[in-house]
Amino acid sequence: MEKTKKEEIERWYDAHSDAILKFILMLVKDYQQAEDLTHETFVKAYLSYDSFQQNSSEKTWLFRIAHNVTMDYFRK
Repeated sequence: MEKTKKEEIERWYDAHSDAILKFILMLVKDYQQAEDLTHETFVKAYLSYDSFQQNSSEKTWLFRIAHNVTMDYFRK
């Protein structure tokens, strides 16, 4: 049975959220902001799930989203 989008994102969150939080924290140096940006990363991953081509691992894709979300934060 195919996993639902929600189940898949939850699995990715369980597997990768700590690493993504640490990555963002390294960039922003603010724990609360890093938590917010981590959350935003997974919201964007959920919303963009259908565009995930699986040419790379989900972790690579999530880190790219995290990087873009963080850069957007710095531009604001």
